[in-house]
Amino acid sequence: MDYQGEQDMELEALEAILMDDLIEYDGNLPSGWVAAGKSYKVIIAPEDEEGGDSGDYPLKAELLFAHTPQYPEEPPSYKLRSVTGLSDADLAEATALLEEQVQANLGMAMIYTLIGAAKEWIQGRVNSGPAVDPDLERKKAEEAAEKKRAEARAHGTPVTPEAFAAWKAKFDAEMAAAKARALEGLKDDDRAKRLSGKAWFIKQAAAGLELEGMEALEEALSEDDEEDFDALEEEAGEGEEGEGEEGEGEEDGIDYEDDDDEGMLDEL
Repeated sequence: MDYQGEQDMELEALEAILMDDLIEYDGNLPSGWVAAGKSYKVIIAPEDEEGGDSGDYPLKAELLFAHTPQYPEEPPSYKLRSVTGLSDADLAEATALLEEQVQANLGMAMIYTLIGAAKEWIQGRVNSGPAVDPDLERKKAEEAAEKKRAEARAHGTPVTPEAFAAWKAKFDAEMAAAKARALEGLKDDDRAKRLSGKAWFIKQAAAGLELEGMEALEEALSEDDEEDFDALEEEAGEGEEGEGEEGEGEEDGIDYEDDDDEGMLDEL
């Protein structure tokens, strides 16, 4: 097959049908993009009631495409991207539809078929209901939330009976839970301190041995105190006897003769 000839013929047909809607693309291309020649893009938009494209409608996409070296026997490079109003989920759904068309048309020129399938898909989205721009809706929601927060900061949160009742119920529940945790902690401490029967008997036996040892020590100390007291009494008795004997010696040494006294009276 003359791949280049097939590709040139298809481009001529597309230019004749799409005219200015077929735009040569020289911007950033997706990763892994393969192109045997130039890359192009086509705007995909729903049609209005008169059959023309509705430029003001919030749903719009662009289809990038390029011929690969062995196109049409191999798939072309293509990428559907959102211009306005399409989410990643929308693009994934539309891309899956285009992939089905690619597999069904291998071996034939298929770019115009892909463009038609993309337009049909986006028109179906329009017919299914009012289209919503996700970015615009997200922005509106963020602005509304910020406005609500600003009003709350400026005026405070109004206290109503319902709001107070809800707060009190939550507070009581939190306090009850805290009290339950505290009681459980006390129970755990009490269980940790409580002795088993065997441990209690061992402790009592140890206390009994300690008590007997103390009694033996007190008895030993009492006996020593009595011996010391007896020794002190003996020492005190011996001291009194010594003083008595010394007194008797002094009395024995007294001169009871009064000769000198008589002499002194005669001199007077």
